[in-house]
Amino acid sequence: MIRIFTLSFMLFLSMVSIAQISIEGEPKTFSNKNIGVLLTATLEIEEPDLTKEIEYNNNPDNFYKVRKFGVIIPVNVDFFDKADKIELKEGSLWLLKIRSNNAKALNIYSNNFYIPKGGELYIYNSDHSQLIGAFTSINNHESKSFATEMVVGEEIIIEYFQPKEITQRAEIQLSDIGYAYRDFGYDITKFSDEFGASGSCNVNVNCPEGNNYRNAQRGVVRILMRMGDGSSGWCTGSLVNNTSRDLTPYVLSAAHCVEDMVSSYYYNYFVFYFNYESSGCTTGNIEPTPNTMTGASFKAAGTASDFLLLQLNQNVPTTYNAYWNAWSISTSASTSGVSIHHPSGDIKKISTYNTALQTANLGYGSTHWLAKWVQTQTNYGITEKGSSGCPLFNAQSQIVGTLTGGTSACNATIGNRVDYYGKFSYSWASNGTTDNKMLKPWLDPLNLGVTTFRGDDYTTLSNPLVESQSQSYSLIYPNPTNENLNISLSKLESPTQLELYDELGRMLMKDIIPANTSTHSLNIKGFKSGNYILKFVSQDKAWTNKLIVQ
Repeated sequence: MIRIFTLSFMLFLSMVSIAQISIEGEPKTFSNKNIGVLLTATLEIEEPDLTKEIEYNNNPDNFYKVRKFGVIIPVNVDFFDKADKIELKEGSLWLLKIRSNNAKALNIYSNNFYIPKGGELYIYNSDHSQLIGAFTSINNHESKSFATEMVVGEEIIIEYFQPKEITQRAEIQLSDIGYAYRDFGYDITKFSDEFGASGSCNVNVNCPEGNNYRNAQRGVVRILMRMGDGSSGWCTGSLVNNTSRDLTPYVLSAAHCVEDMVSSYYYNYFVFYFNYESSGCTTGNIEPTPNTMTGASFKAAGTASDFLLLQLNQNVPTTYNAYWNAWSISTSASTSGVSIHHPSGDIKKISTYNTALQTANLGYGSTHWLAKWVQTQTNYGITEKGSSGCPLFNAQSQIVGTLTGGTSACNATIGNRVDYYGKFSYSWASNGTTDNKMLKPWLDPLNLGVTTFRGDDYTTLSNPLVESQSQSYSLIYPNPTNENLNISLSKLESPTQLELYDELGRMLMKDIIPANTSTHSLNIKGFKSGNYILKFVSQDKAWTNKLIVQ
């Protein structure tokens, strides 16, 4: 039986926090208290019958299945039909309170969402301890879908402002409300300063055990999933790099996390949490504020090795300080490494192994690695529900597997503190022959045939519009020219992608220079006179040269 992990966490905020992709701003009601008292429009959501959820959670047969923390309640109302409208000197303001008894947290889903340029949407709770927004035109997506992270409490307020000069109508259809019945809120009866429900043996990622994996941890994310059966669940994933080094926002996780997904459309409602971690080794008593993104599309999945590859609907903002993790398709067993994850939805944790991974068969052949966790200087990191899909790293910070499940727990015997990870090498091209069953077409689009590949972030790649100030590994001549361009190269140990950009940043040409090549040429006859940039991207470096066409 596959053990499926989900995330659960506690939200205790002592100050306003802003998380999702948004612009800086403040709701009108925050600066003008008199506006807030005018709010009378309230959408009452009937407290859901949780009988089926309780039966599911109490059923021993479901112990190794998804831990569900919430339900999706259909409402299908137009925000503007239900909200109070208030005319201000500078524009129009709409306010609507949504309330549901005993909710631990609420969020909104929209299947018809559009904000014109200049409009600002905010969502916050009654005591203003949690604020998300402003959501603007940058949050529009071609699917017209939208979802938010959970906002703690049984009441949330939706506030939309549109300046007078904007005449285009916004669209905010409230198709569903997410209702969390557990895993949110600070419970003083736990007598614990930890956020979430993870066991006390877990190790914060910013403890010394993570010192060699600081880049890797920046790629690990928590995923809020809208399930096909009308419930909400959690998993872990990781940004993963591809050989084009274009920072396509691919997220690698586990296929069993979405085993009941009835439509790929639901991926548009997934919410991805970045940087949900403590700032140091101790947890402290103030919850960190994560950065979140909404929406993804399905790319590939494989049952045998239990992998899932998604692509986020938007590029990751540079301010998130994210990292696209390295990977290895080597079939040799790693002798040491870590796994980074969100057990029980808690802040980011790290587990350590220092003996060679073992090949395991979960019914499909040699598809998995077995990792044995060990005691470290801080504690004894393991995995829990919510860790599913998290990356397994070797000592070089390369992903070698994704978590399916296991028997590890803080109260497990030493021999049972083990977990199974689908082999990255098997997920590469062994689950099937079509693109939607392999990692290879997505992560090696240049077909370089490499067995390992580096990680990247926004600081490791040069801007194609700005000539690199770092070392250049090529000499181009003649320059200026208007015909053939010769390129003299230092020895390249791996294939290198060559891209030609004009002054507006438009890519005009792409070519592959084979490994161990010392000279290359380009025919630029017919190109308009002006300045151009040649960008070179190999596995271990990137640089640019400036070209002048006469």
